[in-house]
Amino acid sequence: MNKVHCTILLLLITSSYCTSQTRIFGKVTSRKNEALPFVNVFIKGSLSGNSTNIEGLYSFQTSMRDSAIVTASFVGYQTEVKDINLPMDSIRIDFILKPLASSISEVIITAGSFEANDEKRNVVLRASDIGTIAGASGDIMSAIESLPGTQYNGESNGLFVRGGSGHESKVIIDEMVVQNPYYSPVPDIKQRGRFDPFMFSGTVFSTGGYSAVYGQALSSVLILKSKGLADSTNTGGGIHFYGGRLFHTHRWENSSLHAEINYNNMNPYHKMSKIDRYKESPENICGKLIIRQRVSEKGIFKIYTNLSKTKMIVDLESYADSINHSSFNLKNSNNYINTSYKEYFKNEEWSIFAGFSYSDDSDDALLDSIVMSENEQLIQSKFILRNNSISSLKILSGFEFQYLTMNRTFENRFNEINDLLSVGFVETNWQPSYNFATKIGIRYEYSDYLRKSNLTPRFSVAYLINQSNQVSFATGYFCQHPQKEYLYDSDKSLGFESAVHLIFNYQWNKNSRLFRIELFDKEYSNLIKTDPDNASIVSNDGSGYARGIELFWRDRETISGADYWISYSYLDTRRLYMNYPIEATPDFASNHNLNIVYKHWVPLISCMIGSTYNFSSGRPYYNPNREAADFHSDKTKSYNSIDLSLSWISNILNRRTVAYLSLSNILGRDNIFGYNYYDELNTPIPIKPVSKRSLFFGFFISTY
Repeated sequence: MNKVHCTILLLLITSSYCTSQTRIFGKVTSRKNEALPFVNVFIKGSLSGNSTNIEGLYSFQTSMRDSAIVTASFVGYQTEVKDINLPMDSIRIDFILKPLASSISEVIITAGSFEANDEKRNVVLRASDIGTIAGASGDIMSAIESLPGTQYNGESNGLFVRGGSGHESKVIIDEMVVQNPYYSPVPDIKQRGRFDPFMFSGTVFSTGGYSAVYGQALSSVLILKSKGLADSTNTGGGIHFYGGRLFHTHRWENSSLHAEINYNNMNPYHKMSKIDRYKESPENICGKLIIRQRVSEKGIFKIYTNLSKTKMIVDLESYADSINHSSFNLKNSNNYINTSYKEYFKNEEWSIFAGFSYSDDSDDALLDSIVMSENEQLIQSKFILRNNSISSLKILSGFEFQYLTMNRTFENRFNEINDLLSVGFVETNWQPSYNFATKIGIRYEYSDYLRKSNLTPRFSVAYLINQSNQVSFATGYFCQHPQKEYLYDSDKSLGFESAVHLIFNYQWNKNSRLFRIELFDKEYSNLIKTDPDNASIVSNDGSGYARGIELFWRDRETISGADYWISYSYLDTRRLYMNYPIEATPDFASNHNLNIVYKHWVPLISCMIGSTYNFSSGRPYYNPNREAADFHSDKTKSYNSIDLSLSWISNILNRRTVAYLSLSNILGRDNIFGYNYYDELNTPIPIKPVSKRSLFFGFFISTY
């Protein structure tokens, strides 16, 4: 829970301070006079604009003069434009949007253009959703786990999607890969994501069949798009149970800068809660620097830098007897830099994107007397060219290079991997009529380390039956490097792992209510397989499948001030891979998963109340007391958790203040994720959360 305060604070801050000469503001509503949040309002042909808040209000500044065209765009509604003459101070412009019969909406409403059926299959969460989901504590990764297709896993890092391991999902920021999106892994303890959701204007989670622009992910991609120029100059900070935060944002006419420092030390909270899992509680310091520069009316340059250091010592009961516990001493350093440039040409008929990123993640660990260290460095460059000159056809092409260096020291044994991944891709979006669209793409990859290449085609199609109903289908071929643990010890004879996706989707969307049902089939091949009796024998002979059905219902209409959703997933998956002696369900997968999220805004007391219920059926685990024919035949008990959150907003000394309280697993359910067996008698030791319940309270303050 290292960054709860960041997300809750930024969620509830609305700034009205302007640094430009002309301020444009107003409200966007539907024909029923309902406030429309998250509408894109902008000046056509420029980067000046903003999105509406939960009350349908927007505000932004511009340096343009004389005449301009202000546009309001929202998926599912007709785009509205208004010609204005810009004054020297401010102007109010209100919009009333009409429903668009030819719109093909996303699973959850989001701003953006329709691109065949990608938006149909994607589930999109905004920062406001992430910050108000009880139990997520402002963590992007935890919030995503409330959506269909995901599998909650409390002991391992990663997004577990549709029978895929955490290794099979990738995180993308501004088109660039994030090599290590989580804080460093600790045995049997899941870590939070490193990134603050409020630095992003869009959060798109694709559970399969995604664009050829992205690769090296067998199951899913989480695509994060950062914001443009900051809205205003702002300073703030906060304190909470285990740390604090200070930040300053400065806005100039064509640029902005955000600097932030966070310090967290879990020791006071662990002592208060009598948590003895740590010999030294986690301590983290993190610095951020975000620079945005408008290089033209249609071009912007971005730099994002995140530097973090963490240390802790964990008490590992499962590695020794009940008296003399082992200890795991971890020190981590993570540096991430992401730069990007985007420009539009010829009335936005052409656009280019150029990006560069660098990540450096180092872990120095000590397990009793065993010394372990690992360093990963990823350098990535990417270029994308888009052509929208033909009204019904959009063409996208590009290339990228990823240079990865990994080295590991384990008990004085040193291993190193250097790989250059060269990629080219092309994709077309064709919409010949208002109710039909298709996307065809292909991606080529060559790995210098594996000395192998792959060609992965993608295809998707969507058909709008009427204003409220639509169907879509997607299929594609996806490849990924084997996990690094196997690459270190391989003789370079391994190849890419692969999967084929088949997805069918039906969606109904009307009056702020949404229902969708999705069927999927994922066939794995070329998975890593080791000999159960000799782990040094490694091949690509593994295989598997994942099939299931997902249901999703979201309602923001029935109950005034409320927003809730229900997601259910049924999963049937089996694999013959790694050291499995027979085909079996992996230990990270459960058949049934249910999430109920409820949020309610009470304007009378300026308070947001949230509640989340999570359920997962029992997961299989390895029991060495069983015969090989009964591999993974034992299951844990089901996982159940009820979480609550409460945030209160007020003004003290003309400063926006927020008090936030959250409580996870309020009923104190004794959840178990699996079992470890280490002694000679094969005694099971349960893998549990660090504590049955977790409590957070923070107080934050900011200028307007």
